[in-house]
Amino acid sequence: MMDGSFLQNSTAAHVPLQQHPAHLTALRMIGAEARRVDLEDGGHANILLRRFGPLQLALVPRGPVWPDGRLPRPSDLTALRRQLPALIVNADTPLPVSPRLLPLFTAQWVAEWDIDRPRSELRARLHQKWRNRLCRAESAELALRDQPMPARPDHWLLRLDAAHARQKRYATWPPALIAAHAAAGNARLFTAGPDAAPVAAMLFLVHGRRATYQVGWTGATGRAQDAHRLLMWHAAMTLRDRGVQRLDLGTIDTDSAPGLARFKLGTGAAARPLGPTVLAL
Repeated sequence: MMDGSFLQNSTAAHVPLQQHPAHLTALRMIGAEARRVDLEDGGHANILLRRFGPLQLALVPRGPVWPDGRLPRPSDLTALRRQLPALIVNADTPLPVSPRLLPLFTAQWVAEWDIDRPRSELRARLHQKWRNRLCRAESAELALRDQPMPARPDHWLLRLDAAHARQKRYATWPPALIAAHAAAGNARLFTAGPDAAPVAAMLFLVHGRRATYQVGWTGATGRAQDAHRLLMWHAAMTLRDRGVQRLDLGTIDTDSAPGLARFKLGTGAAARPLGPTVLAL
């Protein structure tokens, strides 16, 4: 298993998924041109190189990062830019103000759930309506399963996710990339309902002491039983018992997807702004 204890205890234990060594390996497994650039003070940036005709871009998703969590300095980005072609940084933290950084997109917000607490405290921190609906879902006594995600790009959950993305017009990760994480043993699939016909499913990618909520699906029956809420709680407690300390529940947008934002924040997760997306000149 790639994401074993030696990584959980390393300096990569608390970095975002996109900046974790496991993700860099998964990108390379699907043939992507990706590499790591080391910076001063133990910092690093996972870089994805993309070509658009004669133009080459270097993309830095959710980075650069440092083991102590310090923020980037102008000199860090200058050093990074000197080693790379045209550089686009989608930062995990605020960036320094600099005339050499051209803003492209404003910062997104993410929901992060600190689960390194006693189970009773986590339960008490659930928003009241969220907790009430969880109790209702628990009374339905749905069968819950936790298993390694099969390393198959055509897995039924990934097919459903791709179809939903086309309908709602949002971007998803390539199924081959998720399958690469699964092949390395980093992907956990949680399902509710009969084994042959689940009513809800959640996929988490584990990276060090963190895990990222990657894909979620609920059918009509699952929605009627609040199965997604039950799965979120079950997955969080299962991952917590295995040493995960924080869940990245992904981006939140109270304007375009208020229901999803309420669902994520109802867990007691905290909303945090990322840095902007900038072009480094």
